[in-house]
Amino acid sequence: MSRRTFYLIVNIIKEYEKKKNKLGRPCRLIPEDQVLIAIQYWREYRTYFHIGCEWGVSES
Repeated sequence: MSRRTFYLIVNIIKEYEKKKNKLGRPCRLIPEDQVLIAIQYWREYRTYFHIGCEWGVSES
């Protein structure tokens, strides 16, 4: 994935977060990290357990 595509996705997520109702606990990860986690999951077929351990978040 090119940097341009990566930042395009991040900007889309940031715009969505601005419009979303703020219910529940806020996310611990910034949008850039959220996109990186999704890319890792899709590209490497890693389990949620391993991704959670690496990033310091719950596997759910």
